Amino acid sequence: MDWDDMARPWLEAAPGLEMTHKPVLDALLDAARLSEGEAILDVGSGTGPSLIEAARLIGPTGHVTGVDVAPPLLAHAAARVPDNVELVVADAGSHSFSEAQFDVVLSNFGIMFFEDNAAAFSNLRKAARPGARLAASVWGPPANNPWFSVPRAVVDRIVADVPRPDPAGPGPMRFGDPAPLITALTSAGWAPSVETLDISLTPPGTAEDVAALHMKVTAGMMLRGVEVSEDTLAQIEAALVDVTKGQRVNGAIRVPAEIHIVTATAV
Repeated sequence: MDWDDMARPWLEAAPGLEMTHKPVLDALLDAARLSEGEAILDVGSGTGPSLIEAARLIGPTGHVTGVDVAPPLLAHAAARVPDNVELVVADAGSHSFSEAQFDVVLSNFGIMFFEDNAAAFSNLRKAARPGARLAASVWGPPANNPWFSVPRAVVDRIVADVPRPDPAGPGPMRFGDPAPLITALTSAGWAPSVETLDISLTPPGTAEDVAALHMKVTAGMMLRGVEVSEDTLAQIEAALVDVTKGQRVNGAIRVPAEIHIVTATAV
């Protein structure tokens, strides 16, 4: 894997994505109920927004371990996080953590990418203390999330035969139906529950800014590996600008989203 190439669009998009997804992170942290002095495992830390907020909530006597498979993303996070945050480049689903190490397993849009859910959630359970908490956010179904469905519709209209990922495989929409997630967590020794929230995403800037963000990440990932001309890319971006203008509410762009907040207790 060429991690520098993979990470480049995400690093470029990071400020806009963090602002876009902030309402989701806020809801996740409310559900996690972090307390001063706790030991937190943050799964899929990316560029670090969840690390910063978790470290703030647990205070200097607490400790956050942030794990991500992408070295460039954690390198970006390293420049931002306080002293009570440790970063580990690894797959949290298979990394050898010390047993019964963490009070909380936290993940903002991170648990949808494990290759083997059963093994991953069992590994996280071993790393968690008895009675520890898990809190994770995952996307609801694509039809209820225009952040994905709108770029997909635009791309499909302009470019023929764009490959689609396996809906049950690793990917952002994997747990649109959370039932398989609940089953996997239960089998791994967690007692889970799920709350589905309607949230407005808050992408910053103009319709042109948001369309450019889509071209880096959502539409960009859909087109990864597909040969597309510059003219076609310009058509896609122009179409995204037009659609995004219709998402303006009281002068700001707001994108409705359906988010599952999954919480669990280690049993």
